[in-house]
Amino acid sequence: MTRKYFCHSLPKWKFCAIVLAAAFVAGFAARAATVWTGPLVTYNQPSPDPTQPANQDRITPSIWLTRAASGGLFNAVSETAATNTSPAGTEWAFGTLAHYATLPYTNWLAWLNGKSPTTMVGSNIVVHLISDDIYVSFKFSFWASKGSGGFTYQRSTAPIVNLSRAQVTGDGRFTFTYGTDPGFTYVVQSASSFPALWDSVETNVATNHTAVFSALFSPAPGPVVYRVLRLPSP
Repeated sequence: MTRKYFCHSLPKWKFCAIVLAAAFVAGFAARAATVWTGPLVTYNQPSPDPTQPANQDRITPSIWLTRAASGGLFNAVSETAATNTSPAGTEWAFGTLAHYATLPYTNWLAWLNGKSPTTMVGSNIVVHLISDDIYVSFKFSFWASKGSGGFTYQRSTAPIVNLSRAQVTGDGRFTFTYGTDPGFTYVVQSASSFPALWDSVETNVATNHTAVFSALFSPAPGPVVYRVLRLPSP
């Protein structure tokens, strides 16, 4: 995922702001369809052991795509093996995001229509994450056969939230500006430990195309990292 870093260096401290996109935040029920048009990422399953986190593409908290040594994809959040309706919570169509609203979605097996998954390699695909109501573009570049497991694809990510003008002001506050769409809800989170444990520090509903985050500067022994997440529905 593409990230933007904005750092302000002081004699002993460094504050960094990172903006990444996330179109899903758990706990919100009312959602409108969200189309992920952000930067492409490549996922390659390292080995055919679907129980290991590294072998699961954790797209959202409700969709973790994986595969065993044989068979199709399944959702490791709610499934332990591929079934006739796997991957649970998804539906598939050939096509591009430009036409996501009119594509004929169906489950994985019906979508393949009796063909080997190797035939889909190189095709443009759109996957609907049903519970999140998110549409994601996929393109497989590899699908292992003969019981060896494994697969590789590129997929789209959530749109990037633009950040600019990060600074520590003269009155001792750390501020940055980020791009918004009116009516959408944005959450600013911070972390000071790594791997990051994110704390939500501010939530707001955008009223115009920019917003400003401001926090009292508090020196810390290491970097403090910020990110902005946009909820999927206005």
